[in-house]
Amino acid sequence: MQLYSLNRRHFLQTLGAVSLALRTSLAQRFLPSSRFVYIGSGCDQIHVFQVDGRRWMLRQIVPCKAPASLTIHPNRRLLYAVNRVADHQHLPTGSVETFAIGCDGRLATLSNISLSLSATHPGHLALSPDGKKAVVAIHGGGAFNLLTNSDNSQSLKIAGIFKEVGSGPDGPHQISAHPNMTLFDTTHNRVIASDTGSDRISVFSLNEAGFNLHQRFTTDTGSGPANLVLHPKGDILFVANRLNHSLCSYKYDPKCGKILYCIQQIAEDTGGPLALHPSGRTLYTTAGNEDDVIQAWNIDETDDRLNRIQRWHEQFGGTVAMAADSNDLFVISDTFPGVLHFVTAPTDGRLQAPAFAAEVPGALSIATL
Repeated sequence: MQLYSLNRRHFLQTLGAVSLALRTSLAQRFLPSSRFVYIGSGCDQIHVFQVDGRRWMLRQIVPCKAPASLTIHPNRRLLYAVNRVADHQHLPTGSVETFAIGCDGRLATLSNISLSLSATHPGHLALSPDGKKAVVAIHGGGAFNLLTNSDNSQSLKIAGIFKEVGSGPDGPHQISAHPNMTLFDTTHNRVIASDTGSDRISVFSLNEAGFNLHQRFTTDTGSGPANLVLHPKGDILFVANRLNHSLCSYKYDPKCGKILYCIQQIAEDTGGPLALHPSGRTLYTTAGNEDDVIQAWNIDETDDRLNRIQRWHEQFGGTVAMAADSNDLFVISDTFPGVLHFVTAPTDGRLQAPAFAAEVPGALSIATL
């Protein structure tokens, strides 16, 4: 009887040790301080970094053709990359690649699907908060594609196509419609889309058959609306106009899905990529005329107007993507060979001096996890 007790006690102690080791191992794989940043490169690669504070460690480089846009699924287990190409599988179309994200942040290729015919040089993918719908803005083909995975599978399929028409006065850039970006509003079933080629912002509702045009909102002639950010409350839309280098904020009604009026227009050193602090208190803009200017703007809670609180001038060239995550701002450019990492003040979002975080030649896009 005593022998049984000893054996049982030894067994429980061993089991406890194994359980503790397992918990420790899992904890090490999910360290609270560990974050992952994915950088799409014009060298047809995605660079995977593990970030701990300001220390960036390259964990993986995976092949990916012209990853112009990177989007992480809400389940944090999938990453979608838009391939800005003119042909895929010997057809005139772009494509979207799907990767599985491992516990260690590493990527594994799952699939690569073609977009609709003539959907060349796609530039951006927006994913619905439930992860079941994605909308791709297609620059070359002048169209939007609706992709779905309603069966919760890992593969996407084309569910709808909306072909755009129109043009603007700026011949080299507005000879035809050029959809640039989309985002979902707070209803999760409407999409706001910019068209740089036709000076237009559109609102679509989505259904099983595809797109239903809800509103056409015309911007200033020759403005070229491009980059979009929606306030977390869902009622302010910020639009960076690429061609006249201006920034506009609009009152948006998510209940009826309409842009109501322009709140403010700013025409100085803006027009590039945008990023919004998760708190919704600070907007970050990049330059239109001077490519190396970043500005921080406070969003007034009383009248929704922007008040500049900081102007940062840094010699890093033309900004192509930004991402605000927690108390950090990441900036990449088409000329600077890597990523700049700004720490933001928790009180007002002001930027501290940047650190050169990582070298990535020809960086195109960024996503954070």
